[in-house]
Amino acid sequence: LTDEGHVLPIRVYFEDTDFSGVVYHSNYLKYMERSRTEWLRHLQIFHQELAKEDSAFAIHKMALKFGPPAVIDDLLTVRTELKKLGGARSFLRQDVLRVEPDGTETLLCGADVEVAFINHGGGAKRFPDELRDKLEGN
Repeated sequence: LTDEGHVLPIRVYFEDTDFSGVVYHSNYLKYMERSRTEWLRHLQIFHQELAKEDSAFAIHKMALKFGPPAVIDDLLTVRTELKKLGGARSFLRQDVLRVEPDGTETLLCGADVEVAFINHGGGAKRFPDELRDKLEGN
């Protein structure tokens, strides 16, 4: 965790690229999913434990903006930041950045993500106090 949220490093492999040698657009979503999951793990929130309580997280809405593409061997950083926590929704900002040789970062894909907390039937459910505390870093 950092002051800006959770950071996950990812290396681009051949399997991530399309026929033109750039990262296939849907793989940015996979990178973001991994980052959200690792962020939750860091907060001691585990999908298997939520499932035992008939609970899960589900993406409700996601707005993406793409920049320049990543290519094979790039070192990427996926940053996940909690922006707001509602009764049954969390609002995140996720950025996939390329780490340049001089140490600067280039934004490759950014997303505003709305995540619903649901029961297994698909209906929204309020965050329990213990889960809310963990998400807020308490």
